[in-house]
Amino acid sequence: MQAKEVKFFNREELEKILEKNYGARVDLSNYLIFEGKERKIWISSKKVLEVRLEKLKVNSIGLYFGKLKRNEKIHLSPEGSQIVGKFAVKNILSLDEEKAKKFMEGSDLTLSLPKNCEPHNFVIIKKGDDILGCSLALENGIRNLLPKSRRILPT
Repeated sequence: MQAKEVKFFNREELEKILEKNYGARVDLSNYLIFEGKERKIWISSKKVLEVRLEKLKVNSIGLYFGKLKRNEKIHLSPEGSQIVGKFAVKNILSLDEEKAKKFMEGSDLTLSLPKNCEPHNFVIIKKGDDILGCSLALENGIRNLLPKSRRILPT
């Protein structure tokens, strides 16, 4: 995200989207929210305002949180999933050890969705208390959207 392409994003609007999609009441009042190219959302500490950015070559500001999609849906990054996942009450899918391993290897999963997961929406993937990421729920399973750089090698 180039600094000149950054625009502030309404914090209340993002909190509303997170509550609608994940039932999560997340307080982001301590953060600045930015929208970059392709509707990508970044969050940063408010202390970034104390830095004189015009004298620096800035490539990005903050932590990549997720990407806004149509119909007020958001595909969370793995870090965004970890922030939201501890507050989420819907669109959460818990996997057993074997399916979690397959997910982390990058495989799509065929399974029946629990009642709290909406097909054609993004779901937060968990194994126990660990939040692994966010992927797309389909009628018959999960389309894996975990970035290749975050996957583990199959054994």
